[in-house]
Amino acid sequence: MRAYLWMTWLIALPLGCATSPGDTPECPTCDDRTELLVGWKCVPIAEVEACGPDGHAHGTDCHCFHGQEPTVIGGVEYCLQPGCEVEADPDALACEEIDRTPEAVTAVSDPADVEGAHVDLGRVAAVSLPAGQEGYVHFGVPGAGPYHLYLDTAGALLGAQDGLGAELGAEDEGPNPACADIPEVWHLTATAAGPVVLRFAAISPPGLRLVVLAGPAH
Repeated sequence: MRAYLWMTWLIALPLGCATSPGDTPECPTCDDRTELLVGWKCVPIAEVEACGPDGHAHGTDCHCFHGQEPTVIGGVEYCLQPGCEVEADPDALACEEIDRTPEAVTAVSDPADVEGAHVDLGRVAAVSLPAGQEGYVHFGVPGAGPYHLYLDTAGALLGAQDGLGAELGAEDEGPNPACADIPEVWHLTATAAGPVVLRFAAISPPGLRLVVLAGPAH
């Protein structure tokens, strides 16, 4: 597969309350025993669900959004928020995005033609696959790092490659714990800036929806 020079830039949107200079409140220090930091406030721990405020239950385990280990307080596991200004959880963002009006993308059967089958980062795409054949699409990344691929169809992804055809690390994480609309989530590791090519199996009906987001490994 030939190398491609094109790239789509990802714009990260941190969460925060400030709307103009001088509006940013001071981030409080909570005691992490009777109260926990939630957003920009200390909230009584009795009002925080298990695995919160910066995580959720993933089966019987806590899945923390930013790579931290769960903290046990009073016999209950919590994912403590690392600070006031944190990026949104990609699982929750994918649940919102998957039901929006998608961008139509037609996959190609020849990986050499994949430059024309482009998926935007952070935007839901309705991918039409070649009938009875494997299909290829690509998305661009601004650099090495982790990415998550959210699919509304399980069993369709066969693998991921960089623009030179080298296989990239891809791990099936199972369904999205944040919503039932996404039965399969893949953790992909990009090794450099440039395209990531996705290879899909011949499925029936030949189409699916997907969302690609940057995010930490689960």
